[in-house]
Parts: sequence; C-alpha cells; structure tokens
Amino acid sequence: MSSFQYRAFGQVIASEFPIDVLEPAPDETPTLQVRLASGLRRGRQAEDPFFDITPQRQFFEWAAVGAFEITDPSCIFVDPRPDVSWRLVSQPLLGIVISVALERLGLFCLHGGSVDVNGKAVIVLGDKGAGKSTTVSSLQRAGHRLLTDDLVAMDCGDLTRAPQVQTGFPAVKLWPDSAKALAVDTETGTELIHPSITKIQKQIDPTQMARPTPAGAIFLLSPRQTGETRAERVPETSALEALLYFAFIARFGNTSLGPAHLGQFMKRCCYVVKTTPVYTLHIRRDLDRLSDLVAEIDRQVMELS
Repeated sequence: MSSFQYRAFGQVIASEFPIDVLEPAPDETPTLQVRLASGLRRGRQAEDPFFDITPQRQFFEWAAVGAFEITDPSCIFVDPRPDVSWRLVSQPLLGIVISVALERLGLFCLHGGSVDVNGKAVIVLGDKGAGKSTTVSSLQRAGHRLLTDDLVAMDCGDLTRAPQVQTGFPAVKLWPDSAKALAVDTETGTELIHPSITKIQKQIDPTQMARPTPAGAIFLLSPRQTGETRAERVPETSALEALLYFAFIARFGNTSLGPAHLGQFMKRCCYVVKTTPVYTLHIRRDLDRLSDLVAEIDRQVMELS
C-alpha cells in the first residue's frame, strides 16, 4: 500500500517510501506506482552503474544505491541498499529510471532543463558541464518560472498544438561556484546530491513552479572561453540530430525499447523539430556574464511572438 503521493512530469506518483523533493498530490488518482521490492540487486557488476534494457524489461543498478526494475511502465520496482537514505535513492529514480518509464508511457524525454519565458517553454540542452542548470537558474533569477531541471518530459500527443513541457520537480542542481554567482541561499532548502560530490540540490517553492507550457524554443549550449553571447538558428536536419543525441533513451541506444517504440520516438522527435525552433547558444564561460545569456534568450523568445 502506497503511503506517499506526489505530482511530477504529468504523472501522479504513488510511492511506498518518501520522495521529499516532489510536490505532494494527496487527493489525485495515481498513474505511476513506485514500489519496494527485494531480490533485484545483483551485487557488483563489471560496469557501475549497470543497465540491462530490453523492450520487455528495463533493469538499472547502482552499487552504492540499489536496483530498479520496470516491466509495466506504470510501475517502478525499487530494491535499495539497506544503508542508503531515501533521498539518495530518489536521485537515479527521478532521472534516468523514470525517464524510461515516461518514454514507455508516451512522453519524449530530453536531458536538460526548461523555464517558462513569457508563456513559452524555453528548453536548455548541452553536454555535461555546459551550464544547463546554471542557465535555467539564471532565467529563474530573472523572474521566469522553473518548469524542470535535468529531465525535460514533453507531451507530443496532440498534433494540433505545440508539444507541452511537463512540470518536473521543484529543485535545481548547482555546483557551488554557480550557486555563489547566482546569489543562491545555500543555508536553507539545500542538500548535497551525494556525500562525495559538492554539487547541491536547491529546493524551490512549488507554488513558484510553472505549470505545463507549450514548447517555444530549444537552445543548445555551446560554451567557449571568449566571444560574445549569441544565438544561431540550427537547420532542421542538424536540430533532429541534436535531439536524438540529447534524448534520455539515447544512453541505451534509441532502438533499445524495440521497433514499436522507435517508430513512435522518431515521430515525436520529428514533431518537436517541426514545431519548435532550435538554436545554438554560444556562451562565454564566465559566471559574471550570466545576464548576457538571459538577455539573448529573452530577445529570441520575444522575436518568436
């Protein structure tokens, strides 16, 4: 019996353990179950983390956290190590694990963040360390509302409208130098994402989160040491390649969930490219110049209106 119920990524999540970072949704009908299980953990593997992804079953294991299994996409089984906190268990659960469940439920998932800028969802993508969360937090500091950090889940089911970016969970992850540059209050509502990593997770007031928002523009971060911040429109063929690269499922190979999913996945990906302009955002690696990227994103979104 699930004792905890939350809202995230367009789902109502019923969980058998607390996931404190999520927004409570006690009176809604669950669409996704998170259940405790035993006997899933295999112990140390040659690879850590270890993934075994097939169309019928998706298995994930982190030696320091535990194992996760999906067979029915509306249910995630979790077998945690007995010595880890629920907050540590929630880190992979709310990232790569839930992304696969969401993909199987019909959403299109990208590794990035998103902010509501004047009623349009700005999606920020980039390689590890490119500054995705820093960019999202800079936009939030400028007065725009956070939609999601780390996992962008898009509903492409209605082909008469733009894809809808779903509200994620009310938190952002930042390295200490970015948090300092953004004047983030690290004394309250923050915690380390892992005891051995200095990156923090900053809790956001759920009432300040944006609700699902139509996709307006996608920005691919391209950091450099010099030069001015500027956005450059990407041709559709290159935009498609970028979305395939930044899709969460790409970590396992876009064919890993089988041909039926691949067909739907490609259809969603093409629809996003057709309806949402994609830009390369050339940015300078200088935390004192964050206002420049905010101004450039604001300018591009305004021109789309």
